[in-house]
Amino acid sequence: MPTTEGINFFSADTDLSFILKRHLSEEDYERAEIILSEMGAVSSQKMDSLAEEANRQGPVLVQFDKKGQRIDEVIFHPAYHELERIAYQDFAIAACSHRDDALGWKGHVPQPVKFALGYLGMQAEAGVFCPIAMTDALARVLERYASDELTSRFLPSLTALTLDDLQQGAMFLTEKQGGSDVGLTTTIATLRTDFRGELQPEWELWGDKWFCSNVSADIILTLARPEGAPAGTRGLGLFLVPKTLEDGTHNAFTINRLKDKLGTRSLATGEVTLNGAQAYQIGALNRGFVQMTEMINLTRIWAAIGSLAAMRRSFLEALVHTRGRVVFGRTLAEHPLMRRQLVDLLIEVEGCAVLAFETAAVLERVDSHGSEEDQRLLRILTPLCKYYIPKRGEYVTLEALEMRGGNGYVEDWVNARMLRDSIVNVVWEGSSNVIVLDVARAMTREGAAAALFGMLHQRLQSCQQPVVVPVARQVQTLVNQLAERLQGLTSLDADSAQLPLRGLVERMAQLTIVTLLLEQAEFELLRGSDGTGKRKWLIALLYLQRHILIHPDGWAADNDPTALKYFDELVDWRSIPLG
Repeated sequence: MPTTEGINFFSADTDLSFILKRHLSEEDYERAEIILSEMGAVSSQKMDSLAEEANRQGPVLVQFDKKGQRIDEVIFHPAYHELERIAYQDFAIAACSHRDDALGWKGHVPQPVKFALGYLGMQAEAGVFCPIAMTDALARVLERYASDELTSRFLPSLTALTLDDLQQGAMFLTEKQGGSDVGLTTTIATLRTDFRGELQPEWELWGDKWFCSNVSADIILTLARPEGAPAGTRGLGLFLVPKTLEDGTHNAFTINRLKDKLGTRSLATGEVTLNGAQAYQIGALNRGFVQMTEMINLTRIWAAIGSLAAMRRSFLEALVHTRGRVVFGRTLAEHPLMRRQLVDLLIEVEGCAVLAFETAAVLERVDSHGSEEDQRLLRILTPLCKYYIPKRGEYVTLEALEMRGGNGYVEDWVNARMLRDSIVNVVWEGSSNVIVLDVARAMTREGAAAALFGMLHQRLQSCQQPVVVPVARQVQTLVNQLAERLQGLTSLDADSAQLPLRGLVERMAQLTIVTLLLEQAEFELLRGSDGTGKRKWLIALLYLQRHILIHPDGWAADNDPTALKYFDELVDWRSIPLG
């Protein structure tokens, strides 16, 4: 029964190195390689076993102390706190893109490196990374919208490099009557008055929040409707709620219970009642929802990275298992059907990886110089990632579980946890239909489609290698057809225009992926010592054939011998001669 014990998740993932070399300077990659190699080892050799323990013995809510006083304390297993120490302190994942002194980096750690650290860590444990994602995203909101006074008070603790100084972040949005429809929020915000009747700069919040991940967080962002504000999202303000007030007392909210969840069992998710909780206004009062989307969009990228991590770990488990398990006189990986199945999973992982880290690279550009074109591109790549990668994550984690057989269905092995934990990313920060509608808004209101199609056209036109050019032209034709199809929706009534959107958004993600894979193929062919390496070209062709092309002969894809001829070269990242 082969296992992945002791495998360094970074060293085993040549594709991650290939991607990062494309997005980082040579100096930054050399610096990142050392840190990521260490993270890959720690994730595999330490975090993995800690995750098993933390998920087996999840958090417990203690509502009252021995004197009957309300305390609402969440007790975690020590393994969870060790996971926090590794992620927040040893590798500064939540802080590294916000400060100049993390991990010995000169300046802020680039977004692709931060997400690569998370990607490696989440191959062992997903639960602890939900608070990390929200702490990272909350800091981003404060940097952009909070007053100098609030930023100086709360940002240092959100980006602290030690657990003793750290305050974790969370967002409490969902209410019983409104999850996706945030405009239904009923939580009320009222300005506070002291005993002399003078207005204070603080607010009081009253209401219930139904799904609060990292419910024991120290600093919370939430939406509430100021008294007299209009209905819908335009009437919502954004507020910061500290768990502990300046005098050391607990703020006026209670944790009613913890959720009994399908996955991310190490993470405390609860239901909260705000009983006049003290809060501070963030940004313009009538722009609360718009400002909150800054946090939501960053955590959507984190959700995509989480699913990608589960996909990669599941593929690694399947590969190691099938190469070591002997069935009918040869290893499972030598059987044609299993080779086809493994290669199918491989192209899913590499396709989603190129999309996820392209999005991270655009985010880095937006943070560095903030061109309007990059902002529009990020606006559409973010929901494309969030829609497409978690859906493929469900497929890959389930397929890999099946490939391990009965053991995959048993909690002693990692597959069941990978499957459970990946499912939440489809729901978290907007289920699939909500994300599809967000893509539509990005196209119609913000001109994001033009930015995406312009980027795809530029990348495809840049291809010059003889074997790549014909395929690039074929993909360009498909991109043009998709753009025309989307334009045609504008002549339809609202319901008719919405009906095909899910399939069109999926195709948008797939054409983006195959374009980026072809660009990788171009790069690989150019950099090869003899100009003959075609591994990425084959990956791009397989992806195109698997997801996009409709063959006149319906059996053509099934007869493709690539998985038999080049299996070892594909999964081991060996050079494949072009001839």
